[in-house]
Amino acid sequence: MCGWVEDSLGEAIELLARSGRNDLASDLKRILTTIDFDDLEVLRCPGADGIASEILEAGSFGALADLLGRLAEKIGVSHCTLHVVAEAPATNFSTKVLTTYPEEWVSCYVNRRYSSIDPVGRACLAGDRAFFWDSLDHAVPLLRAFWEDAAAHGVGPAGYTLPITTDRGDKVAVSICSSDDPESFRNNIDRYESDLLSLGICLVDAFSRLASEDRPTTFSPTDDQLIILRAIAMGADEADLRARSYQYGSYVTLERSICALFRTKTVAQAAVLAARVGILVDAPLTKADILAASGETAIGNVVVSPNGASLRRLVRMRNAAPAPELPSVTIVRLGG
Repeated sequence: MCGWVEDSLGEAIELLARSGRNDLASDLKRILTTIDFDDLEVLRCPGADGIASEILEAGSFGALADLLGRLAEKIGVSHCTLHVVAEAPATNFSTKVLTTYPEEWVSCYVNRRYSSIDPVGRACLAGDRAFFWDSLDHAVPLLRAFWEDAAAHGVGPAGYTLPITTDRGDKVAVSICSSDDPESFRNNIDRYESDLLSLGICLVDAFSRLASEDRPTTFSPTDDQLIILRAIAMGADEADLRARSYQYGSYVTLERSICALFRTKTVAQAAVLAARVGILVDAPLTKADILAASGETAIGNVVVSPNGASLRRLVRMRNAAPAPELPSVTIVRLGG
């Protein structure tokens, strides 16, 4: 973690030897051999050690957001952001992003649904290595417009993102950006990259502690709750769900109970979690899935009567298929 310390001491020893101060060079060399760099924790950026300690002790989002701003100022960048990339099934993040971005850009990002095309988010999902934003796609017109809009709001054009996977399996990324040209930005970040890893781990730890909670990995939804979760997964809208009949309670009551069961803010988030843990795949049969011999249609199902054209097409397909070859049979007569 402190390779920069060893490199700096090595360079200092060489400079002292070249200037004729072999005595000091020899002293430093002896000191260098006694240091265990694996256990040494010294950040290169002056003052960053104090910020790291405050990050771990942050007791609120306000305190952590203030520290993000101080960190950005300390390392010479415009903004610093923490954003959830992927949640583990047993984790519930009540807040997905903590940032120093201007409010105008946050509103623009949400209103224009940039999350669906954001190259930074996609790169975080695809890999675990840190990356500079100028290595991402800028050629596609849609993405080029995104980058230009971000820069117009003071975000970028230069940036750096470090994805970090927690012990629970969550992936949270730390992003910093600057209005500097990409080459100058890279030179600055190269100097403090080891600091960003140490600080990033502290930030993700503090953010996870404040923004998330453990939740169970097994759930037992009722039949009504399963019907709603399945419908949402298949794209049903709220008006359709409200109009349906349920065995116990109204949609509003069931909506609240689903959010309470899965510890989410919306039923859409609950449906995503249910799909993630396999509930919608391995769900038991509900009454709505069963059509009894009474001739009544199962609740929520629609039966479309076939027309003549569809029946003829089915017959043609069936007749066009080659008949399966039957195995040969040898008949043996017993008793002559």
